[in-house]
Amino acid sequence: MRERARIAHRAAVVAWLAIAASVACWPIGASGIGWPTTVLAFLPLLLPLAGIARGSRRAYRVAPMTLAPALALAVTEFLVNEPARLRTGASLALILVAFASLVAALRTAPRG
Repeated sequence: MRERARIAHRAAVVAWLAIAASVACWPIGASGIGWPTTVLAFLPLLLPLAGIARGSRRAYRVAPMTLAPALALAVTEFLVNEPARLRTGASLALILVAFASLVAALRTAPRG
């Protein structure tokens, strides 16, 4: 694996773990976000995790679709739940980083 591909792969793995950790922290404290909402956003993030860790091109292609529930719920909570704005704002930023790192990893991953 070329050096650029290795760096992009590591960035994708780190970004994916960061967004998963960020979403998992939503209900902690007095944010007003319940566990059902957190589970709905978190479980889809687990689906492509093994493929992303392996560097699978297929996982890189599928992973952005699994960001959709977390994105929708984070935007909703950011707009209507003032105590949760800090956490969901951080999650929104991490979703952007995760998406960008997936695109970079997909572009640099070896074909085959």
